[in-house]
Amino acid sequence: MAITISYFHASHHTKSLTKEIKLSSDSYFPALTGIRAVAASMIFLHHYNILKPAWVGQLIHDSIDEFHIGVTIFFVLSGFLICFRYYDFVQLGRKWIWRYFVNRFARIYPTYFLVTIISFIPGICLQYCSLKVLFLNLTFLRGFFDEYKATGAPGGWSLTVEEIFYFLFPLLVLGSKKIRLLLQPLIFIAIGILLWMIFRNVSFHGFFSSLQFVFEFTFFGRCFEFYTGIMLALFVKSRSKINIETRVPYRTVAGIMYIIICLVSLVMNRRHSTDASQFLFFETLINNFLMPPGIAVLFFGLIVEKTWIQKILSSALFIVLGRSSYIFYLIHNGVLFVFLYTTLHINTAIIFVIIHLISITLYFGAEKPLNKLIRRAAL
Repeated sequence: MAITISYFHASHHTKSLTKEIKLSSDSYFPALTGIRAVAASMIFLHHYNILKPAWVGQLIHDSIDEFHIGVTIFFVLSGFLICFRYYDFVQLGRKWIWRYFVNRFARIYPTYFLVTIISFIPGICLQYCSLKVLFLNLTFLRGFFDEYKATGAPGGWSLTVEEIFYFLFPLLVLGSKKIRLLLQPLIFIAIGILLWMIFRNVSFHGFFSSLQFVFEFTFFGRCFEFYTGIMLALFVKSRSKINIETRVPYRTVAGIMYIIICLVSLVMNRRHSTDASQFLFFETLINNFLMPPGIAVLFFGLIVEKTWIQKILSSALFIVLGRSSYIFYLIHNGVLFVFLYTTLHINTAIIFVIIHLISITLYFGAEKPLNKLIRRAAL
C-alpha cells in the first residue's frame, strides 16, 4: 500500500494535512480489523448481559440485549473484504478457483473443525452424541435446519451463511453482467421465501420451517447485509486513491448515530410489538435491511477519516483482538463458558477476559500457523 503526503488549503486562512493512500486489492484497513473485536464482544454481551438496569438504566440494558447486531457487522464486513480483495480477479479458471477456495478453507475450516470436535467431546464421553449431528456440524449443513443450528459450537450457524456467500461470490460477480448486483438480493430473498412455502408443512428437522428461521439464520434472508458490503467495496474501489481527512468526521459520526437509532428501534420493537408476525417484520426490516447501510457508512468513515475511534481500533491491542475474534466468537458461548461459569463459578466479566486471552493464544498457536501451512501445502 503506497502512501504519500499532500497538503491543500481548506480556506484562505487555514491549512489541512491530508494523507493520501493509493488503493490496491491488497490494501489493508487496520480499523476494520479492530472493529471485528468490537463486533465479537457485542455478541458476547448479547448472550451474557453483565450490565444490570440499576447500573446503566433500562434502555441501555435492553440495547445491549440487541447486540446480536454484531453478526450484522460481521456479514457486512465479509461482503466488503471479499469483494475488495477478489472482485477484479474473479474468473472460472481452475487455478483461480482453486486458490480462492483454498484461501477460504484455510481461513475458516481448521479452527472451526477443532472447536467443533472439542464441543462434541462431552457428548462423546457421555455417549449421547449423534454421529449425524456431528456430521451436520462438520459439513456446515446444520445451518439449514432449525433443529440443529445451535448444536456444537452454537455460533457456528453463521458460518453456514458465510460459506454460502463465499461459494456464491464468484458466480455473483460473473452473473452481474446479466443481473445487476442491486437486483440479486431480491432473487435470493424470493428463493428463501419459496423454500419456506415448500417446506413449512414438512416435518424435516426444521428445514426452512419458518420465516423467522429464513430471515434470521439463512443466507437467503441475510443476503442484503453481504451485498451492502459489496456495494461499499465497489464504491471504495471506484477511487484510485483516498484521502485520510483530519477535519470533522461526519461519516464516522453519522454511521454511529444511525446504528444507535436502529438499535433503539430494535428495543422499541421488542417492547411494543403485539404479535409474533409484527415483531418479525420490524426486526427483519431494521436488522437485515436498515442497519447495514449505517454500518457501511461507519466503515467508510473508519477508512477515510482520522479520528480517535479509528486510532483506537487501529491500535496493536485491537488488531490482536480483531485477528483472534473468529476464535472468540466460536468459543464464547459453548462448552468453555459452561465449564468456567458452572463448574469453576467464575464471574462473567472475568470469563470475558479469559476467553479473549485463550482466543489470542489459539490464534497465534493454532489458527495462524494452520492457515499458513494449508496455503503453502495446497498452493
